[in-house]
Amino acid sequence: MDKIVYFLRHGETVTNAAHIFAGQSDAPLNDKGIDQAKAVAPLFRGVAFDKVYCSDLQRAKNTAAMAIPGVEPEYTAQIREIDVGRLVGRRVSDCVAEMGEAFVQSRARFDYSLYGGEGREQLDARIADFMRLLEKDDHGTIGVVCHGGVILSMARYILGDLNGLAEPENCSICKATYKNGKWILNKWNVTAGM
Repeated sequence: MDKIVYFLRHGETVTNAAHIFAGQSDAPLNDKGIDQAKAVAPLFRGVAFDKVYCSDLQRAKNTAAMAIPGVEPEYTAQIREIDVGRLVGRRVSDCVAEMGEAFVQSRARFDYSLYGGEGREQLDARIADFMRLLEKDDHGTIGVVCHGGVILSMARYILGDLNGLAEPENCSICKATYKNGKWILNKWNVTAGM
């Protein structure tokens, strides 16, 4: 079945603002993140969602409730952010100072396996399973509210290579279509101008 999928990154969290690793911890939205989620809602006013999938972490749940009101999402741990292991709660700059180049290189590769978390391959395999679920889904217009690293992994699934795409901003929308068995990435990092 042909479909349109809107991927929405959650609003800014207290950990985003402080440059602290959140990973799969349940970091809440900050005031700016709440404002972002409310501001993106008008961009979805003309969209009739048949189904919305949402990460089961509160930052995604709260974003979905404000950005796509009136739609009850299906919550799933499958689209949680990458597991960063024992880096949760640590400031990025402290990790750089303490662990140096090894940490910098691991972070650049999106590989947190050295710290008890996931590597990019594990994340990509988890997200590939979710993308195949979307391909089989019987709904035509789907929302997915999740996390920046997850959306990058979804883009890798669609494109094969990110071709310079940067992580989407908090509360930005990415749009893809699935038609005749092929994915097309239509829009990247659309925001409500916040």
